[in-house]
Amino acid sequence: MNHRHILVVILIFSSGILFSQRLKSQKKSRSNVEKFILAPFPDAVDADSVKVVTFMEIPYYSLQFIKKESSYIAYYQASLSIRYYKGNEINNITWTDSIQVDLYTDTRSTMKNRKHYADFNVPLGKKYEVIGELQDLDTRKKGLLKKNIDFKGLEKKPSLLKPIFMLDLPGNWGFNTGKIPTRGFRVREIGLGVDMKISGFVAKNDYEVSIYLTNGTANDSLIQKFSGDGKLGYFSENIFIPSGKFNSIKNDFRILLEQGKENDEQEISFTRYKPSFSGYVYDVEIAMKQMKYILSNDERKELKNNNKQDKEQLFYQIWKKRDPTPETEQNELMEEYFQRVEYVNEHFSGWQPGWETDRGMIYILFGPPDEIQRTNPSAGNSTIYQIWNYVKVNKQFVFRDQNGFGDYRLDTPFIGSAGL
Repeated sequence: MNHRHILVVILIFSSGILFSQRLKSQKKSRSNVEKFILAPFPDAVDADSVKVVTFMEIPYYSLQFIKKESSYIAYYQASLSIRYYKGNEINNITWTDSIQVDLYTDTRSTMKNRKHYADFNVPLGKKYEVIGELQDLDTRKKGLLKKNIDFKGLEKKPSLLKPIFMLDLPGNWGFNTGKIPTRGFRVREIGLGVDMKISGFVAKNDYEVSIYLTNGTANDSLIQKFSGDGKLGYFSENIFIPSGKFNSIKNDFRILLEQGKENDEQEISFTRYKPSFSGYVYDVEIAMKQMKYILSNDERKELKNNNKQDKEQLFYQIWKKRDPTPETEQNELMEEYFQRVEYVNEHFSGWQPGWETDRGMIYILFGPPDEIQRTNPSAGNSTIYQIWNYVKVNKQFVFRDQNGFGDYRLDTPFIGSAGL
C-alpha cells in the first residue's frame, strides 16, 4: 500500500478524533486574549527620523462577550507603546473600549476584528521595541506581544525601509486617507490592485528605485521605476501595482535603490487567499516538497519540470484527484495533510524541519498516535525511546534518541517511505 492510500485510510479511521487528539508533549497553547496581531509599519518622514505606524488588530473571538438584552458586548483595554530596546519607554497610548454585536456567531468570528493604531516618531540609528497589551475587562485575562525594530545602519545612505503594502479602506489609518497597511498575508480581496509604499534615506543627489517581480523565475520582471533628486535626504512614494501582477498564491517582490555607485535592496512577499487551497499552505514551492510522502513517481517528475505558475496549477490538480468531497469548496484531505505538517513543524523541528523528521513523517501519514510510551535512560542503557501505538490500524513505531538531544529516528525503517 503506498502513502497516498495510507493517508486516505487513516483519515477514514480517525475522522472523529484527528483534531482533538494531540501528543502529551504539546507546547502550552496561547489563550485567546493573546491572539491579537501586533504589526509595526515604518515610513521615512524626514532625513533623520522614522514614523512607526503600529497596529493592533483584535479578533472578536479573543474576547469574552456577555449577553445584554438582545445583543452581546465585550469590554477591553488595549495599549501600544514604544521603547528603546532594553531601555526606557518613549511613548504609550491606551484605549478603554467595548465591542457590541447582535449575533452570537460574530462573538466567535476569526474574520471580524477591531483595529487600533498609534504613530511613533523616532530617530534613526537606534533599536526599538514596540509592545502591544490587551486585557479582557470581564475575565481580567491579559495578552502581551513585543516586536523589535532595528533602525541602526540607516544613516548610511542610500538605505531602504521595509516596503509596505496598502489596501483600500475608508478612514484615516496613519497614511494616505482611505489606505490601510497590510502584512500582505493571505489577502482575500485586492480589487484593481495594491499600493506599495516605498521609503528610504538618500544623499542629496539623484537616485533611482526599481520594483521587480521575482516569483522564483530565472529573470526578475521589472514592474516600475521612479527617481528623485535627493534634496530632502529622504523619500516616501506610493506605487500602484495592478492585480494582474498577483497571479500566484505567493508573490515575491524585490525593490532596488541605486544612488551613484551605492545601492540597497529589500524583498517582500504578498500572499493571496485561494478558496480551493488549504489555509496552511503559504508557499506552493515548499508545500510541494512537503508532499513527498504521498506523491507518485510520475507526479514528482511532472512537478520537477514545471515553472512556478504551472506548478501551482498542477498542485491544485494533484489535490483535486484526492478530494474526498469534490462537490464542496474545501478539500478536507489537503486541509488535514497540511495541518499535520504545521503541527510537526511546531513540535518536532530541530536539526531539520519537523516534516522531514521520522516522527514528522509518521505523524503526517498516520496522525496523532493513540498511545505513546516513553522510556527513561537507566544505568545500563542510556538510550531513550518513544513508542507510538496506532490501535485501529494495528501499527507500532519505535523511535530511538541515542544522543539525548531529541533527534528521534525510527528503530526500523518504515517500508515504502517515499523519497527517504
